[in-house]
Amino acid sequence: MLSNTYEPKLEKNVKAICDSRDIVLIPSRLMWEQIIELIELSINPSKEKNSNVFTFFSSIGNVGTTSTCLSVGQILQKHTNAKIGVLLLNAWDDGTDQIDYKGSYLDDIKSKLSGQLIQSESEFLSCFHMMEKDSLYILGGNRNTRMERLFTKEEIHYLIQKSKEIFDIVLIDCGCHFDNAVMVQSLMESDLRFLVVNQQSKAIKKFNYIYNDVLYPLGYKHSDFLMVINQYQDEVYLPSSKEINKEINVPMITAIERNQYGILSEQEQKILISYNDELYRESIIIIAKSISAKVNIDFIQGEEKKKKRFFGR
Repeated sequence: MLSNTYEPKLEKNVKAICDSRDIVLIPSRLMWEQIIELIELSINPSKEKNSNVFTFFSSIGNVGTTSTCLSVGQILQKHTNAKIGVLLLNAWDDGTDQIDYKGSYLDDIKSKLSGQLIQSESEFLSCFHMMEKDSLYILGGNRNTRMERLFTKEEIHYLIQKSKEIFDIVLIDCGCHFDNAVMVQSLMESDLRFLVVNQQSKAIKKFNYIYNDVLYPLGYKHSDFLMVINQYQDEVYLPSSKEINKEINVPMITAIERNQYGILSEQEQKILISYNDELYRESIIIIAKSISAKVNIDFIQGEEKKKKRFFGR
């Protein structure tokens, strides 16, 4: 078991040595509950981890991770009866450009997270921007540049655990920075992890660097992620979805066709799914259905919702 002092090159080498000898490495920066869970899964691989947390992340910025996460949240709100919490846990960006945001931000509640001072569900929900009562709640990310690397694993673990208790589905946008507790805890505590890329060679190359230096030492395999190719264009001068899949070896769940509403959604403060783009909607529905199926919540194609609740109180 490695200490909490993260040294990427050391972890990568130690992981390779352990793998060659069938030794399970317990990586750094885990909560004690996660260490126990990792040991249990190593002893009994058939014991599958189930969680109602789903993470969206990327290898570079400005590829549409936040817009994809928010759009999936809104589709789930419209087509299920789940109570959905969206955590915009990007330590470098508050992520609220597409919303007329009225809630607290991650930096606002840091002291509450640090002292684990949230006493009730109503107090917790008061930190969120409520899109629809008992249906969709959004928490803005960090606005304070001085705090970008100061969030601890205990604070983020506490936030995610409270969210798991209160919401049926928790969606997390954790951005593209891998040198902080926000990203590591978000990935560790989620059931499905959606890697959002585009057709830039930089996005593909950077993911391979990150996988080798960070994700592999943390114990992840390529099959632990699902790839979403955003703003996809079927052009001969751009890599195809098959070529991207071959380059990064991550299973693809969908390719989201390029649309024209990205800048407009920020100007009008409307989530991207609100615009009448059927191809975009179809791709977002694919992601939303995979999430609802994972937590055994019915995805209703019409507008009617069932009244039954699942995980939340």
